[in-house]
Amino acid sequence: MTQTKQPVLWVLVADGEHARVVTPEAVEGRFVTALTFGAADHPSYAPALRQDPHQLDKLRFGADLAHRLNKEAEQESFDRLVLVAPGHVLHAVREALNKVAEPRVIGTMPKDFCKLNDHDLSAHLKEWWIVPATVAA
Repeated sequence: MTQTKQPVLWVLVADGEHARVVTPEAVEGRFVTALTFGAADHPSYAPALRQDPHQLDKLRFGADLAHRLNKEAEQESFDRLVLVAPGHVLHAVREALNKVAEPRVIGTMPKDFCKLNDHDLSAHLKEWWIVPATVAA
């Protein structure tokens, strides 16, 4: 009897200053927070001329998140990835994903759900919930 390995799904929920990774829980359709990140976790940058420093920091935060995801993908921490963030942050993350992490992206949602608790967030993520693996004969 062989057991099928359940793919590990991470859902990155981010805005320009905060992010967390939620994962499916055993209860159908429910997600729980596994990791959290904040603006304090990444350095502040001096703005280039003619750029809004706050907007620039949000984009760099997105790139920093992608670099963290790249490292986690290389360590095989997850098999599938869903990105949920406002459009500009989503774009910054996608642009900075490497050849290991990028193919693992199975979905995106251009929304800001950072302030939602896990229970309320789960209602928006049900299409990506993974049914637990079954034992194959």
